[in-house]
Amino acid sequence: MNEQSWKPLFRIPKSTITKVLHSPAFIHSRERAGSVVDDAAALRALVEVVEGLDYANPPLSTIADRVAAAVRFLAARADRLETDTEALAEATATPGSAARERLVVAALDYLVTPVDLVPDFRPGGYVDDVLLLSWVFGAAATELEPYLEDPPEL
Repeated sequence: MNEQSWKPLFRIPKSTITKVLHSPAFIHSRERAGSVVDDAAALRALVEVVEGLDYANPPLSTIADRVAAAVRFLAARADRLETDTEALAEATATPGSAARERLVVAALDYLVTPVDLVPDFRPGGYVDDVLLLSWVFGAAATELEPYLEDPPEL
């Protein structure tokens, strides 16, 4: 029995999220996020495209509340960019906050990119988007929490 024969053949050396994070489409989205995050018009354009998506139905419905919160977050950032850049600079001064904001922009840009790791026009095409957005929304929970709507009282 050689060294390789005992290893299962179905084992993948990289996790799925690692594959998405290193995909050419997400790398492009991360590069684009650097310029979009500080441009109110570009943020509003991204918000408009994301709002046009059907994230109320599966598979995006599993994260619809977080997508809506991210949209409100970016719209508020665009408003602050237009009105009070000094307050915006102070708000992003906390360690890692600016990086997480760029990550949210990159994830939403990836969502609206039709040809990504799993092209959106294929069956199951939004699986990679949902996986990436879930991971990003967990990483940026602090930034998105104020934009989440409270659940209705029972």
